Amino acid sequence: MIRTSLVLSRIGGLVAVFFAVLGGMALVVATGVIAESGLRSSVAAQRLVHADVVVSARQSLPRKEDLPVALPERAVLPTSLVPRLTGVPGVADATGDVSFPAAVVPGAEVPAVEGDPATAGHGWSSLTLTGSLRAGRAPRGPGEVALPRGRLGQEVRLMAGGRSGVYRVTALVDAPGLYFADATAADLAGRTSGPRANTVDLVALRLAAGANIEDVAVELRELLGERYEVATGRFIGDAESPGMAAARGLLIVLSGSIGGTSLLVVGFVVGGSLSMSINRQRRDLALMRAAGATPRQVRRTIAIQAAVAATAALAPGIVLGYHLAGRFGGLLVSAGALPAALPLVYSPLPALAATLLLAAVVRGSAWAASLRVSRASVPAALAESRSEPRQPSKARTAVGMLLMSASLVLSIIPLLIRTEAAVIGPANAALLAVIGLALAGPHLVRTVTGALADHLPVRISTAAWLAVNNAHGYALRTAGAVAAMGMVVTLGLSFTLTQTTIMTAKADEAALGLRGVRAITAGRFGGVPHGLVSEVRATPGVRAATSIATTTVLTRRLAFGDDAGLQDRTALVLGPDANEVIDLDIAHGSLSDLRGAAIAVDERVGAVGESRDLVMGDGAAVRARVVATYRRALGFGPLILSRDLAAGHTTTGLAAAILVRPAAPGAPDLGALLARWPGTETTETPLITRPGAFPPEVVVNLAVLVVLLGYVLVVVANRLVATTTARREEFRALLRLGATPGELRRMLRWEAALTAGAAAGAGVVLAAVPLTTLSMSFLGRPWPAGPLWLVPACVLLLGVVAWLATVLPARPAYTGGG
Repeated sequence: MIRTSLVLSRIGGLVAVFFAVLGGMALVVATGVIAESGLRSSVAAQRLVHADVVVSARQSLPRKEDLPVALPERAVLPTSLVPRLTGVPGVADATGDVSFPAAVVPGAEVPAVEGDPATAGHGWSSLTLTGSLRAGRAPRGPGEVALPRGRLGQEVRLMAGGRSGVYRVTALVDAPGLYFADATAADLAGRTSGPRANTVDLVALRLAAGANIEDVAVELRELLGERYEVATGRFIGDAESPGMAAARGLLIVLSGSIGGTSLLVVGFVVGGSLSMSINRQRRDLALMRAAGATPRQVRRTIAIQAAVAATAALAPGIVLGYHLAGRFGGLLVSAGALPAALPLVYSPLPALAATLLLAAVVRGSAWAASLRVSRASVPAALAESRSEPRQPSKARTAVGMLLMSASLVLSIIPLLIRTEAAVIGPANAALLAVIGLALAGPHLVRTVTGALADHLPVRISTAAWLAVNNAHGYALRTAGAVAAMGMVVTLGLSFTLTQTTIMTAKADEAALGLRGVRAITAGRFGGVPHGLVSEVRATPGVRAATSIATTTVLTRRLAFGDDAGLQDRTALVLGPDANEVIDLDIAHGSLSDLRGAAIAVDERVGAVGESRDLVMGDGAAVRARVVATYRRALGFGPLILSRDLAAGHTTTGLAAAILVRPAAPGAPDLGALLARWPGTETTETPLITRPGAFPPEVVVNLAVLVVLLGYVLVVVANRLVATTTARREEFRALLRLGATPGELRRMLRWEAALTAGAAAGAGVVLAAVPLTTLSMSFLGRPWPAGPLWLVPACVLLLGVVAWLATVLPARPAYTGGG
């Protein structure tokens, strides 16, 4: 009965707990949906809709005590596997499928073919797996093609496999892509000679009538072992699109990066809300102790109250979480991080996991928040029932100060490591700092406001005097709001300005290496056509030109120290001709030696003459020698591969762009050249030198951070409202002592200004230290790059929140309406 009455009488404090758990459930459920999607999501087959079983090479590599790392480049199979699989019992036929860049050249009468031009070309035999013949006959020679739209007998210019040519349309098909004679497709895909000779992308099987798909799949797995993947049903889409594995891996990484921070913030907010609720009940809890209640009974009472508020928030929090997950998924698709065809997985598991996690957080927070009040002696509990503890806990203050000191140590990491890994320092420093502020906040607020109260001007207004002394006397209450709102400022500024500073530093360094360079791209063709580089070099006004591509390489021991396992890294692909185009600030060696199995590395992680073991993006293990080291690794990455080494290990085999070094400013005039190559484009600013937009994973992290910090502000505002409404007796006492409603109104304005100002000041200071060291290291100046207007915007936002949550709720108490 006592517990029920406490719940009913202190409902205002528990409302804050309700909203804290509600938002926490939504965030954790949304993170759980993303994590589960990374583990279980699959995409439906887009082309191989008539295949019963698909055999492909493994598109991932296992790692000890970690998730497998996805291979972003297409791993291939030997052609000899096709007749071998045809003889498996239950298999009616086996088709070796290849995909290669193919597109209609702009300007032709035939409309562009839908889909990714990098993989739009296929052999005619693949049509039976995808669609059907609508009209005409199969292509037979090197100059024939089948298209989804067009006119039979029509001649159309295509760019296929990086080669421009005129083809006669011999068939119209009901299937996506462009279909060539099998021999022509093998040649265009580079499967008749070179590193990928006699290979196919995958083998698609159609079974005989009556054959059981799962039985055949089991027999294939026993026959092929672990070297190959055997896919059936909904997993055929994964085999068809190897990039899906990398997309799922990104989902897992994102959920890990946002999940830990979300739980930390949720625990912080829930704990603060419970502490506020307990503060409102100090008199009732003290009376319980006086009536003979044991400390354990007091803690159990508080735990039950927290459980009541948390249970009420579970259902709406779960619904909101699934809705939020859908919004995050849409953001991932719009940012280019997640293919639109890869759906999110919705199941009860994230809700169950979130319920268990939040239950543990609420239980732990309730125990920690109730520890002091339950252990206090009866006289002490009664003495504090009308106020709050006179002195903040010394242990709590010491731990908080220690954490803030540790954040200063982490802040110097950018001065020691000038790589992208340096962001670990500012990120962790910000987290430690806000935790330290939450712990040491009461002591700091009490100290600062005490010093301020001792030095107030004699002629200060009554309202200002009351506000300062209230903040000093109720340091715990004030510190809770200061710490929570300070966290919004610290995390918001730290994350955003860290990313913009790193991106600016990378773009500036790349710009130095590509000063005056122009770029030519051919995205409509899936890559740069063969022969275009030679024509560019022969153009008057061109000093030098080179093709450039990117791929993914898996390495060990490349950055600093020893990696626990394989780490995927983006690497540029260049040739010896890049020496005259790109200025990498070479330390030793020369890019002219980028021939054969050669690489160039950051001077801090290697030396000329060393040999390195690498795993290419398609899973092939290679050994390369270091022929050059360079200093501009921030702008160009820590690893560069020779064109010869990367050949045969990328999905398209084509370069992404051509970099052109003019012979003189203003030259060359590439208009006539590009007119002969419709579909190509030129830009004065190469893509790798542009600050541009945030990378997809940063966009998602930033969106999650905005939601997280918005959640914190809503809960803090709710706590301030509950705290203000609980002060009605205080306001009435001041009115009885002679204070006027106007003085109380001004006092509350001063309190709101002090709270917002202290939170903004603390947040800016805690963010400024790591941002300053980062900026000094990467930009050579003490202020970061990016939207510095965020600082005044944060101050204004906190001021508005504090005013709305402090001044407005108190109006009925001092105007006679409450």
